[in-house]
Amino acid sequence: MNDGDCVGEHRVDLLWSRLRYFGGTTGHWGGNCAPLDEQDFEERAWVPDSGWPFPKSELDASYPKAYEYCELPSANFSADYWAAQSASFRERRIALAGDPIGEKIMLKSPPTRFGEVYRTALSRAGNRCDVYLHANVVEIETTGEASRVTALRTRGIDGQTCRFRAGIYILASGIENARLLLLSNSVRPQGLGNDHDVVGRYFMAHTTLRTGRAMLSLPEGTASYYATLGWEQRFLSEVNPFIDALQPSRAAQQREGILNSVVFFEESYEGEKTPGFVAMRRIAKQIVHGRMPSNLVHDLGIVVGDLDEVVKALYARSFGDRSYKILQTRFFCEQAPDRDSRVMLGDDLDALGQRKLVLDWRLNDLDKRTIIRTQNLLAEQFGALGVGRLQVEFDSESDPWPKGVDSSAHFMGTTRMSTDPRRGVVDGDCRVHGIDNLYVAGGSVMPTSGATMVTVNIVALAVRLAGHLRSRLS
Repeated sequence: MNDGDCVGEHRVDLLWSRLRYFGGTTGHWGGNCAPLDEQDFEERAWVPDSGWPFPKSELDASYPKAYEYCELPSANFSADYWAAQSASFRERRIALAGDPIGEKIMLKSPPTRFGEVYRTALSRAGNRCDVYLHANVVEIETTGEASRVTALRTRGIDGQTCRFRAGIYILASGIENARLLLLSNSVRPQGLGNDHDVVGRYFMAHTTLRTGRAMLSLPEGTASYYATLGWEQRFLSEVNPFIDALQPSRAAQQREGILNSVVFFEESYEGEKTPGFVAMRRIAKQIVHGRMPSNLVHDLGIVVGDLDEVVKALYARSFGDRSYKILQTRFFCEQAPDRDSRVMLGDDLDALGQRKLVLDWRLNDLDKRTIIRTQNLLAEQFGALGVGRLQVEFDSESDPWPKGVDSSAHFMGTTRMSTDPRRGVVDGDCRVHGIDNLYVAGGSVMPTSGATMVTVNIVALAVRLAGHLRSRLS
């Protein structure tokens, strides 16, 4: 039911990047956490359709509870604080000037698997919360004017249907929120909350590109403080409790007219970025998760075609041969809001008989400029510090996008927040415009994405929404 089609130049994995079970996609998230920055909430003249209905200071009150839910080791995101805590980091910390390049600390959740960690509390008697599994919502039913929701209609794989009735309804299912609003078209042919054709629009992800090599004279072990860890972290006995990402300063973003972004290092071995090794890793990942690899024959063909590089990478990693080691830069950027980047309903039907998603993910010139200018700022900063240089691979805004652009599986927008119903689906309280008792939670309400990990910010928005509903119901 998660599957769908992607059209256009840039593709995402709709099937495997999302989990449809209790606890949702926290079942496989990486656990890195940091709050959004102040400028992410502001209307920036060089970023069309930017600006939230409220400033960051309003969300700040909700972060402590979100950190607690995500089981973070601290609530302190200062690089100076972590340098004081760790002699190893203090010795390896890059002496950045702050402008044009500064630091953004991300703290690591265990990561919290919400379905496992909070299952006991939710199943405890007397907690005033009932959980229903396998209740797939297929329609939001409303009054004749579509001004109030009257019920949610669900359907199981066996075809059995039910209706759930409440005073307040909250949609909390990522980009499926937009799909459900569009599918609920028995009263409004264009779908609910869609009088101005905004539902499904402004789809965003974090534009992620591994490009260029850092040729730096830094102490052994420095990269571990500036890197995200993927599949390899399961083989490590100990990981740092934070990541120190490199970030263009707020002033530099304004001077350059670019989006927010951060840069990570990725230490790897030659051959590990080749299509053959990536295909082999894709196969292994699905087997580890107990799934039959999709496109197995196709991926095996890529592995065989790249066999020399695959063998070299396996040898280098197995024996830790430093002569094959490389330090790559990974750019992780806010995506420019774009009305034409969107999810729609396709003609194919899922197992419940519902129309599947079609995604048209679009990146524009501002997205490309952000990566290239961030790269230049980083190179200038390294040169000024005398620590080394960058070997650049992608350096012209007139060039096409290189292969390997991905979304980090961070899907946002499609029911964005705005006080103006012509520019947003929900208002500043996350209530769907024009529908009194229907709210939306999650990354789908975010008008801009910032350059940070999504989960803890989604949780903070949920805490804020809970506070609003508590006040309304009292």
